[in-house]
Amino acid sequence: MQSRSLRFLVSLASVAMAFGPIAATRADDTVKVGVFQSISDAGIYIAVDKGYFAEQGLKVVVQNIDSSSTVTTALASGDIDVSGGSPAASIYNAVRQGVPIQIVADKGSTLPGHGYFAFMVRKALADQIKTPADVRGHTLAATGYFAGASNEVTIHHLLAPAGVKESEVKIVAMSFPDIVAGLGSGAIDVATLIEPLVTVAVDKGFAVVWKRADEIYPSQQYAALIYGPGITKRPDVATRFMVAYLKGVRFYNDALSGKASRSELIGILTKNTTVKNAELYDKMALPGLNPNGTLNIDGMSEDMKWFVAEGRMKEPVDIHKVVDTKYIEAAVSKLGEYK
Repeated sequence: MQSRSLRFLVSLASVAMAFGPIAATRADDTVKVGVFQSISDAGIYIAVDKGYFAEQGLKVVVQNIDSSSTVTTALASGDIDVSGGSPAASIYNAVRQGVPIQIVADKGSTLPGHGYFAFMVRKALADQIKTPADVRGHTLAATGYFAGASNEVTIHHLLAPAGVKESEVKIVAMSFPDIVAGLGSGAIDVATLIEPLVTVAVDKGFAVVWKRADEIYPSQQYAALIYGPGITKRPDVATRFMVAYLKGVRFYNDALSGKASRSELIGILTKNTTVKNAELYDKMALPGLNPNGTLNIDGMSEDMKWFVAEGRMKEPVDIHKVVDTKYIEAAVSKLGEYK
C-alpha cells in the first residue's frame, strides 16, 4: 500500500513538472496587437472572431491605436508586439536610425478593384476639373502631406504625368474629417479621402469621386503588418501569428468573392471597426488584402526614392533591412498558396 501511494505521489509530481513548462509557454504566447479599427485590420479581427489565433495556441490582446505616429515607439518599446502601419518615410527613417521593427506582410493596398483611397472633387466643380491638368490653381487637401505620407506619392502619380508641378497647386495638409467638412463648405476643391469617408462625402452631396487610387497608382502599398522585437524574439510565435492572420485575410477574400459568407464578414467588421452601418459595405470600395501576404516591395522602393528626392528622407535605407518575408513564406508553406 505504501509503495502504491509513493508511486501515485511520484506520478502527480511528474504531471506537475510536465504542466509547468506548458503553462509558461502559454503565457509567453500572448501577443499584443495594435489596431486602428479600420477595415484594413480585417485579417486580425477575423482571426480573433473565428478562433484562428486560438487554433495556433495564441492569446491575442487587441489594443486600439489613435495615431499612426505612435506605432513605431510602441513597437520598439514592447508596448505592442504587432501593428499595422503605413510603409512611409517615418517607418523607413526609424529603421535607418536602428529602431528594431520589420515590415512583414501586406495589410492594405490598391489592388485593381480596391481603390479604397480616392481623389474627390467638390461637387460644384465636377464639370470644371476633369483632367489632372485642371487641378492647376486649385486647393488640394491631403492628410499627412509634407510629412512623407504614402498618399503624397499617389498625388505625384496623378500630377506628374500631366506636367503639373506641386508649386502650381495649393496643397494643404488636413485631417480626414476636416477634409470632408472642407469639401462641404467649399474651402477646398480637390482632396484625397479614404473609405468610408469617400462614400460619406458622396452621400452628403459634398463631392464626387473623380479618380480612385487603383486607377492612378495600382497596387500601391498603403498599409503593412509590422513586427516589433516583442514578437521577432519569439520566431515560432511570429510564424504562428502569421498563419492565423493569413487565414483571416483569406476568409476576407473568400467572402468578397462569394466563396464564404459576406454577411458574416460584414458582421465581424461592423462589430470591430468604426464603420458600423452595414449598408455602407455595399457602397464602398474595400481595401485589397493579399491572401498570401505578399508585399509590393518594388513599389515601396520606388516610393522611398520619391521621399528622398523630395526631402522627406535624408537618405534611403536598404529595403531588405526594412522588410522580412520569412514569416509569410513559412505561413504559406503551411497553408498552401491561395487559389
